Amino acid sequence: MNIRPVLAAGIGRCIPHSFLPDTRCMLHGLLVLVLTGVSPASVAQLLDLSPFAVLDASYDDNVFRSETAADLAASRADGQSRLGDARLAATVGLTGEFAPGLQAINVTGAVTRARYQHYRELDHTAYDLDGRWNWQIGRRFDGLLQASLARSLDDFRNRNSTDPTFTLDRRFEASGGYNLSPRWRGETTVVLSERVGSSSADAAFDLEERRLEFAGYYRRLPVSQLGLALTYIDGAYPKRSAESAPGLATDFEQWTGEVRGRWTPSGLSSLDAAVGVTRREQTPADGRDFTGLTGRLDYRREISGRTQVMARGYRRVWSTDQVDANFATDSGLEGQLRWRWSVKTEFVLDAEYREIRYQNETQVASVAALRADDVRSGGLTVRWQPLERLVVQLSGQREVRASNQEDADYAAWVSGLQIRLGF
Repeated sequence: MNIRPVLAAGIGRCIPHSFLPDTRCMLHGLLVLVLTGVSPASVAQLLDLSPFAVLDASYDDNVFRSETAADLAASRADGQSRLGDARLAATVGLTGEFAPGLQAINVTGAVTRARYQHYRELDHTAYDLDGRWNWQIGRRFDGLLQASLARSLDDFRNRNSTDPTFTLDRRFEASGGYNLSPRWRGETTVVLSERVGSSSADAAFDLEERRLEFAGYYRRLPVSQLGLALTYIDGAYPKRSAESAPGLATDFEQWTGEVRGRWTPSGLSSLDAAVGVTRREQTPADGRDFTGLTGRLDYRREISGRTQVMARGYRRVWSTDQVDANFATDSGLEGQLRWRWSVKTEFVLDAEYREIRYQNETQVASVAALRADDVRSGGLTVRWQPLERLVVQLSGQREVRASNQEDADYAAWVSGLQIRLGF
C-alpha cells in the first residue's frame, strides 16, 4: 500500500481551532515527515508497537483534603461526611517506537477509566496522548518535536468545592540545538500550551501561554557545563475580561534569566544547579506585578551498585489570583533513597518538605497576615518485576499540610497496588 496519499489526505482534515495547533494533527505531521521518506518494508523492520494495560487499586483516607469530617459535611449539599474512599482504575494503552538512522520517534496513547466505591460522582475517564521526535542531523544539529494532549481530574488540595471538574491540557514543543564546537553549544526552544477547564464557573482561569527560550553553554564534557538561559512567556486568560474579573490580570508577560551549571566529578555522582530572577508584568492589573528569585540544586550519588540517593533543594515563584496576594514563593527540600534488593525487587523511600508563602509585593490589599503553608510528605514504594513485561508495585504515601488560614489544614494517607502488564 502506498502510504503517501493516505498521509496527504489526513493533512486536509487538520484545521486549527485555536492559537494552538490540533494535537492529533501535530502527531500526524511527525509521521508525515518521516514515513514519506522511508519505504514500507523499512517501516515494518524499524517500527515497534507495544500494547500495555495497568490495573490500579488504591485507598485515599481524605479524598477531598478536608480538615475534618464536619468541614466536609458542611461543604456538601448532601451532607456526606465520609473522608476516605477506594478507587479502582484500569488503563489500556499503546506505545509505538520508530528509529530510522539517527532519528527516534515515540508515540504513546493511554485511556484510563476510574471508579470510586462511595463517591460515584468522581467516576471519570482520563486520557493521555504524547508524541515526540528526537531528531538529529549529523553531529552538530539536534532537537525535539513534541505534542501532547491530556485530560485529568482536578486536584482538591486548593479548592473549596467537592464538585468534580476536569482540565484539558494541550502542549506543543519545538527545540533545536547547535554544537558550535566541542566546548560551545546553543539551544532554542518554543513551547505553546493551553489549559481548558470543564467548569463554566472556572472559565476565567483558562490559560494560554507561548514560551520562547534561548540558552548557551560552555562545556568540558563529560565533567562540567556552565550556561546562561533567557526565557520569555506571553500569556493570556482568553475568557477573562477586566469587567468580569476586576482586579485580575487578563494578559501577562514574564521574563526569567538563569545561570545553569552541571558538574559530574565521577561516574558515581552529579551536581545540577541553577539560580535566576523572574519578573512578571500583568495587564491591566499592573498592581499585581512581581519579581522573585528562583533556584534549584540537585545532587545524585551512586553509593553502590544497589543503592542510589538523591537530594534536591529549590525555590520557585508562581502567580496567584488571591485577593490579598499576587504571587507565592515555594521553597523546599526533597530526598530519595533507592535500594535494589535483587534484580527483580526495588525499594524507593522519598520525603519532601515545602514552605509556601503567599506574598503581596505591592500591597494589593491591607491584611494582617498573608497565607503561609507548610507541607510535609513522604512514602515508600516497593517495585517487583518477576517478568520482563510484568511489574507489580505496592506504595504508601503520607501528606500533611499546616496553614495559618482557617480550614486549610489536612492530613492524607494514600495506599495503592498497581499491576502493569506489557504485550
